[in-house]
Amino acid sequence: MKDNASPEQLLGKDQLEAVIKSTIKNLPEDLRVALTLREFDNLSYDEISEVMDCPVGTVRSRIFRAREAVEVEINAMRGV
Repeated sequence: MKDNASPEQLLGKDQLEAVIKSTIKNLPEDLRVALTLREFDNLSYDEISEVMDCPVGTVRSRIFRAREAVEVEINAMRGV
């Protein structure tokens, strides 16, 4: 967002952030941990696999499902 964002744009950004945080918080633990390690800690799939002690394919699946859940909630917020 630009520094000269309108109040509506700022509200939309705040609402989007709230939806994302809430959705991540409410994910099942395995999905939440995988997504957090990838998106916030910038770990590779291999590193996440080691941390979570599961196959890389499982990590990929968990991250995909977590991202999908977040996208569903964002689309619901936007009325898509």
